[in-house]
Amino acid sequence: TLAAGDVPPDQEARFIEAIQANAQRMQQIVDDVLDLSRIESGGWVPNPVAVDLRAVASEVSAGRLRAALEKGVRLTVEICTGAETAFADPTAIRQVYANLADNAIRHTNAGGSIVMFSERAEHGTTIGVRDTGVGIAPEHLSRIFERFYRADSGRARDAGGTGLGLAIVRHLVEAHRGRVQVQSVVGEGTTVSAYFPDPG
Repeated sequence: TLAAGDVPPDQEARFIEAIQANAQRMQQIVDDVLDLSRIESGGWVPNPVAVDLRAVASEVSAGRLRAALEKGVRLTVEICTGAETAFADPTAIRQVYANLADNAIRHTNAGGSIVMFSERAEHGTTIGVRDTGVGIAPEHLSRIFERFYRADSGRARDAGGTGLGLAIVRHLVEAHRGRVQVQSVVGEGTTVSAYFPDPG
């Protein structure tokens, strides 16, 4: 339509915005597919160190404050005593927090809250994100870590999700011999957590 010319300026701007939004979405899908492929193929191997969870969570939170404000949700960080560090690859910790926070922002309505947290667990540390969002129906809980699986396909697509974020989280955590877990109640919220074992 743009190439044909004779497009009113106001419509031209809308077309360009649509093109840009779809190009960015396609770039995100490609990036996620490449990340997942690298992890699954063994092309990425974690380099675990003692990661400062407060620093990483605060950095990730700061990068998402604008999106949270635009949605009208409160985004906070809660690092528990005794769970200030996790033995993990810093890039993996950052990506786990980022993917979970992005999901929570997409699925939490105005007035809701999101908490990026850490907790001490037996022989390890748990990190995660809990929200007061729309929640996930029980029949979907066992499948949300599958690639491209969407509990609500229309809503997730409209919100900009690629359907790969939770699959990436699962593979990153399992590469550390850890595990992921989800708890959710429809209409009340969701908690997604990732357990990273201590060294040794």
